[in-house]
Amino acid sequence: MEKTIDTSHKDLIFSNPVLSDGHAIYQLIKSCPPLDLNSSYLYFLQASHFADTCIVVKKDGVIIGFLSAYYQPDKPHTLFVWQVAIAESARGRGLAKAMLLELLKCQPKDSAMTEIACTISPSNKASQGLFASFASKHGLVMQVSAFINEAHFGDENHEAEELYVLKAADNTKLIPYFS
Repeated sequence: MEKTIDTSHKDLIFSNPVLSDGHAIYQLIKSCPPLDLNSSYLYFLQASHFADTCIVVKKDGVIIGFLSAYYQPDKPHTLFVWQVAIAESARGRGLAKAMLLELLKCQPKDSAMTEIACTISPSNKASQGLFASFASKHGLVMQVSAFINEAHFGDENHEAEELYVLKAADNTKLIPYFS
């Protein structure tokens, strides 16, 4: 997939990442606190092994947005969104919502996905707003529950992570909502 979507993002290319995007993705995440920075190796794996559930956005050939996700092995009907990063210069354009929507649109039409999940720390108001407004716009129910508390992180001085789950009110498959 490589295409330009809607007029508000006409200067941007949305696509699945490729292996060679790994380092640029790592640099983008590094520039986006409070996101947790993983090893560069992980971003190479996401750009290759998990490319079908990740999206990059490029402007003039430079990655300015990245969304990583995967289907949970123990819950294959749940698409777990891991990280969403937007370069500071590209914020405020609705790019995070556009990436999430593009990812959902490119999932197989016969996907059994009934849930979109992610974890968000209590201080990350931008991500909370992203998922709340996405749920509202698409008529989805959003549930928030405790997931990982500070004690689980030991000495890392890491905030708790709450589990956000978006789904249809009747628990039906989600792909028809985005086709």
